[in-house]
Amino acid sequence: MAPLDLRNQACIVGVGTTEFGRILDKSPVRLAAQALRAALDDAGLEKEKIDGFVTAFGSPGGVDFDEFTAHTGVDIRWTNQYWTHGRWGTTSIIAAATAVTSGVADYVLISNTNTVPRGYGKHFSRFAGDRWSEGLRDAGGGQGQLDYHGLDTPGAATSLVARNYMTRYGATDEELGSIAVAFRKHAQLNPNAIMNGKPMTIDDYMESRFISPPFRLFDYCLTNEGSVAIIVTTAEKALALKKKPVYISGFQGIHNGRNDFVFFARPGMGVGMQQEYDYVAPPQRVYEMAQVEQKDIDALYVYDAFSTNTWTALERFGFCPAGEAHNFTQNGRIELGGELPINSNGGLMSEGHFSGYNHFVEMTRQLRGECGERQVPNAEALQWITPFGDSMILTKGQ
Repeated sequence: MAPLDLRNQACIVGVGTTEFGRILDKSPVRLAAQALRAALDDAGLEKEKIDGFVTAFGSPGGVDFDEFTAHTGVDIRWTNQYWTHGRWGTTSIIAAATAVTSGVADYVLISNTNTVPRGYGKHFSRFAGDRWSEGLRDAGGGQGQLDYHGLDTPGAATSLVARNYMTRYGATDEELGSIAVAFRKHAQLNPNAIMNGKPMTIDDYMESRFISPPFRLFDYCLTNEGSVAIIVTTAEKALALKKKPVYISGFQGIHNGRNDFVFFARPGMGVGMQQEYDYVAPPQRVYEMAQVEQKDIDALYVYDAFSTNTWTALERFGFCPAGEAHNFTQNGRIELGGELPINSNGGLMSEGHFSGYNHFVEMTRQLRGECGERQVPNAEALQWITPFGDSMILTKGQ
């Protein structure tokens, strides 16, 4: 039996966000409802049409599916809820696209809501305890964390990946800092970015304090509150809605095995359980499915929880050979106006950490031509990538 051809069969037809902020002190349900209203208005869709729901961030920091439906009045016939983690952006949209094309739902809402312990999270007793329970797993979890070794946060674990990369390939602190500076520049053109109005130079970066060397303060993503909503339906139904649809043209899922066990280290680096070898990026299904060549990608969106994620993701997908990403990202190449703009919204490091769902909002708006000063000229095909190997290409369609 031949596989289903899902290229351009599903579309993003509505996106919405709340205000993004470090502390908004609003309940997760309130935030999720605000983003829902914004996405419905964007799509020109009535709430009663929503009959599918996906969430990757459940309670207490986000909203579980049953709590969402009870408070918003949405009546669904299909739902999917993932583990509370930041790695499910691609998978959530694939699930929604599959649901609408198979007919188990007509209009699927994808919701991602964040609250933090210093904000509304202070009202939840569970937030008073250990936030990083992944370190309690027998093998330390995919972040390589083992509490009794002192690796109690994703940043501490990923800093070891960064040190491995920089030592092996001769990357410098200034080269690492150029990523944070580029994304901060983009945030200055994004009114909803948390770091809008807070420009940063490479000197500012170099003067910032070390957290877990080689990571300085500005190598980390933000911790913040807010909500993002995305509505997915079929290409046929999309034509009757308010705005031009953005087509889900190609995708591939998370890769996992021993060579992917440690967070944000591409295969071949020899971190943790990984084998060490000379990595060469294999063919990527996402391009074949989308019928797009890598050279046709107008802008790239990366899961930038930490600055070195950009290097490992670029190399994983073959945008540059192994060990060369630290050179590739220099001299304005990844800035707006450069050869390959990355994270035009400011990314997790300067717009806000919404597990990458905010990147999909940005990609949708870019393909519609709605991004003003930060608009990528003549954007036709945009790609989302992560160091885990999952990816999605959104296009204007044909």
